[in-house]
Amino acid sequence: MSTQKRAPATRLRAWALPLHLVLFALQIALLLPLRIASILLGLLVVPLALPFRVVHHGTAKPFSQTSGNWCLVTLPAWAWLWSNDRDGAVGDQRGWWHQNAPFGLGAYHWFSMLVWLAFRNPANNLRFTRLFGCPVLETSCTWWGQEEVEDDPGKGGIRFLMAWSGIAPYYGLYWVWQWSERRALVVQLGFKPEPSDWLEDYSGDESRQWKGFTFEINPVKNIG
Repeated sequence: MSTQKRAPATRLRAWALPLHLVLFALQIALLLPLRIASILLGLLVVPLALPFRVVHHGTAKPFSQTSGNWCLVTLPAWAWLWSNDRDGAVGDQRGWWHQNAPFGLGAYHWFSMLVWLAFRNPANNLRFTRLFGCPVLETSCTWWGQEEVEDDPGKGGIRFLMAWSGIAPYYGLYWVWQWSERRALVVQLGFKPEPSDWLEDYSGDESRQWKGFTFEINPVKNIG
């Protein structure tokens, strides 16, 4: 296991794997109920907070892949956990959400913001907390299985990753089993960093280093 903070990941020793799997199960048992509770609470908090949203006019710039402008829009401080400090309430800076928001409403409609914050990216700012976010710059990582696993055709596999901060581990399981040309079983539980994340340069935006906690079990995911 590497002890450097930003070294390429090295393989997890086989003899230690059973212990780490037990600790991983305990992590899921602790964090998953809290994560679900935060998502459910967001269904109440987000619609209450949206009328008080803050528009950061100084951040306005054109969408990178469509017409129109992106601008950072956040929820008030008391609803910070359910806001999104990177993309804001109007979606990604490419403009994908602006083009694909429900009913063609565009990203700036109140209902589009509600869907983005409460359903597509629920309780998003939790990833910037120590409990639900893995800080790449403050950890080293190791893994068992395949280094590269993607939910794309021909890129399936299984990887069990552990990031270590010197205080507590952050575990993540990623399994993609492609069972047809366009469909796959996708299981992603725990924290979301990938080994390649430890090779990136975060000097321009250190908030990118935070990798959140997720849970996804989809037996028929479209990967085509």
